[in-house]
Amino acid sequence: MIKKISNPFLLTGYVSPEYFCNRIEETERLKNAIENGRNITLLSLRRMGKTGLIKHFFYEYAKISLKTRLLYVDIMPTNNLNDFIRELGKAILLEEQKRSANYFTKIKDIISSINGKLTFNPLTGAPELELGFKPSEESITDLGILFDYISKQKNNYVIAIDEFQQITYYPEKGIEALIRSYSQQINNVQFIFSGSNKHLLMSMFSDYGRPFYQSTEIVVLERIKKDEYVDFVYKHFVNSKKVIQKMDIEDWIDIYDVYTFYVQYFFNKLYSTGIKTITYELMHSIAWEILKEREYIYFNYKNLITVSQFNLIKAIAKEGRIDTPNAGWFIQKYHLVQPSSVSRGIQSLLDKEMIYKDEFGYKVYDLFFSQWLAQL
Repeated sequence: MIKKISNPFLLTGYVSPEYFCNRIEETERLKNAIENGRNITLLSLRRMGKTGLIKHFFYEYAKISLKTRLLYVDIMPTNNLNDFIRELGKAILLEEQKRSANYFTKIKDIISSINGKLTFNPLTGAPELELGFKPSEESITDLGILFDYISKQKNNYVIAIDEFQQITYYPEKGIEALIRSYSQQINNVQFIFSGSNKHLLMSMFSDYGRPFYQSTEIVVLERIKKDEYVDFVYKHFVNSKKVIQKMDIEDWIDIYDVYTFYVQYFFNKLYSTGIKTITYELMHSIAWEILKEREYIYFNYKNLITVSQFNLIKAIAKEGRIDTPNAGWFIQKYHLVQPSSVSRGIQSLLDKEMIYKDEFGYKVYDLFFSQWLAQL
């Protein structure tokens, strides 16, 4: 039974296909790859919906492959191999809990083997794994214990490791090669390596000499097709007996660059007003409200970067996109410093992930921040 929720424009998590827009082709690509023994690298900008796609794929795949274990491991908050083991262990625990009431009996030996402690989240009741600090050698052994457990199961596994590029920041050496060796040796596991740092992930999987070189199928998650997004938004407003014009929906999806999170956030706020007849003026006021509620955060961004970098990112925001930031007209128009300083500023903003570069040029990563800057 589909779970009913109060606001159909989800900002986090996954509920069901009813609240998930499209991604039919991408879901089919994941399914085809997994069924045919190909590991996947899933790339996207932040907040473009890759985690939602993984959860949607798991939801659909569970219906056609009932015995396959589906593990989702988010390693963004991890800082070392021990943290990675904790998150992988927690994913194993959650999956076993879903499958059996006696799950602890099944996995108590591996918890003991890695000197772990089973706890329960006080809010959700979900099982969690506590691990003490360990030197690198012990952590490497513990990772082997977890993968050995998985390899001995009768079931097939799909393990999605989200923000996989995080392993490159671990202090332990050789983690890429270590995980690559397990992905080769274990026959009952297919992997989905996903992440939002496209440059770093592409380097991991396409640079000759790196352990994962050409070892996966690359799937780049692009923007949802606009007409399908318009239909999705329109359907949910109409189903709630609200009056809204498709033309207005299309305009605001364009304003938010068909960028999943920002479109979802805007229509979530709009839907939450409870107003039955949606006017363009109301939509405009919601857009301003969103910028005002973030203003304190955005003013504090000034403290994170230099004055010249702030002026540069503001200039990019006012243009919307700039393909040649060293161009004389751009520097002159916004009273920037010399081209060499602009180049250094661009690199610094890229490193801080405050801007990104696509095939059309440089853009401010946070679209709301970009709109706020453009008003200054």
